[in-house]
Amino acid sequence: MSNVKWFYKKSQNLGISFKLLAVGSKLFALGFLLFALCSSLVFVVGCASVKEYVSVRGASEGQINIYLKGVEKVSSDITFDIESVYIISETGDVQEISSTLYKVNSISISDRQILIASKTIPEARYKKLQFKLKDALLKREGRIANLAIPSNFITVDLDVTISRNQNTSLFLTWNSDASIKQGFQFEPFFSLKLPTAELSNLLIYVTNEDSDNVSVINRHTGEVVANIMVGKKPRGIAVSQIKEKPRVYVANSASNNISVINPTTNRVEAEIPLRFGNSPESIAVAKVSSDKELLFIANYGSDNISIIDSSTYQEIDKINAGNGPVYIVADPPADVLVQSRFMNFDSYNALRAYRERYFNVYTANKNSKDVTVIKMDMSRLKPDKVFSLTVQWSPVTLAVDYQRGKVYVGNYNYDNLSIIDIVLIAKNYESGLVSELTNVGAKVTGIIPDPDIDRFYLLREYPSEITVIRPFSEAFSASRTTMSPIIANIPAGASPKTFIMDPEGRKIYTVNRADNSVTVIDKTTLTEERVIPVGKNPYGIAMFPY
Repeated sequence: MSNVKWFYKKSQNLGISFKLLAVGSKLFALGFLLFALCSSLVFVVGCASVKEYVSVRGASEGQINIYLKGVEKVSSDITFDIESVYIISETGDVQEISSTLYKVNSISISDRQILIASKTIPEARYKKLQFKLKDALLKREGRIANLAIPSNFITVDLDVTISRNQNTSLFLTWNSDASIKQGFQFEPFFSLKLPTAELSNLLIYVTNEDSDNVSVINRHTGEVVANIMVGKKPRGIAVSQIKEKPRVYVANSASNNISVINPTTNRVEAEIPLRFGNSPESIAVAKVSSDKELLFIANYGSDNISIIDSSTYQEIDKINAGNGPVYIVADPPADVLVQSRFMNFDSYNALRAYRERYFNVYTANKNSKDVTVIKMDMSRLKPDKVFSLTVQWSPVTLAVDYQRGKVYVGNYNYDNLSIIDIVLIAKNYESGLVSELTNVGAKVTGIIPDPDIDRFYLLREYPSEITVIRPFSEAFSASRTTMSPIIANIPAGASPKTFIMDPEGRKIYTVNRADNSVTVIDKTTLTEERVIPVGKNPYGIAMFPY
């Protein structure tokens, strides 16, 4: 019996029940009605679950991304237009993978990538790439000359297989100086490169919410080296802290699961379904022993936090949060305290004693103007205490500054930074736990403490900039309300969502949602170094700290 007929018969059962009610067989009809309703509900819920599974894992399609860059040294200033891009299978099937007009200039893409195609296509073996060109111009000694372009497609031979639920990325290098024949004929000279293995400690991972994938960037070369297809609407991302088993965790908001990526292969090795939460938004990883970690997932749709054992990939607990949890962080390993030069002896000892048994997890609740604090028992791996701290309007980001014993809270709709005192939490204080740093600017979407040079950085979505802040010491706490803490402002990309600093403390990487890019900023000169193209609506960023 088909699903449609089955459901129709259940509907008929509903009608029969109502007739029986009308003639007086109330008890029987009521029982029959409840049975029919429950059966229909089970059927509908079952269909939704199966449909979601099939849409993610059943379609015989994969992704393809094509990047183009110029050679490092260029003598010819050539501009040409790519009108469309096609890929052809071994059976002759043609797939258009880009219909967007790209204007390519040899000077501007010298040793810099641009993304010229990104598409989901049927799984198959593909043998050719074809480009349709529109115009080509040569600029020389202040003059511009038209170049003749081929009447047919430009063809690049290849041999790649698109696999189901996998991303294949191709990397083309254009040698502009070898692309002019007979002085006026333009025939672009492309060389093709496939992804190669990379060292995981050099990689940056960026979630692309509207591409359903993760871009992998080599921070040494500043280029995308791979893309990894994950679930639907990937947002939050975090990495493991155990060197012996490095993993990348991605929160798929629309798939309601966590993708686990093996960085040695850049493949998804597991997907963890969330039973207790809905619409996962952010992930934090807490190292609880030399070989064990816990994952904490902020679930925006269900106002709670899922706890996952990373060794079994099982969801082991849930904790209620405030309204709209959007960002979550955990205390770093306790040995970070050894590096502290900001805490006095009493604060240092109090926090060190606390960490022998507990660690904290902090969640920013966007819609309830508070932060949920979870005091986790290290031995039982269970919450010992859960409480909330009131902050300001729309807290959307957090950062732990363990060397100072502080947690900074970015309030999107308020120009003060909330500061949570971890030492007072360790001393079991119940009041005076939150202070403020005023006049830092609103629309804050990211915070990075930099204790090495006594600074921290705020990422502001509008006006798209990084604000460099000088923190005041406790001795000068009164100055927080009278002096501006801002040292400098650095332009960022369009609508920056989040950012991260490399482990060496040399560069800052901002994720720009409006222009689908990552901006690389030199921390010493406070200037933009490079812009890296990623997927659509990039959201989160992570890299290994070792």
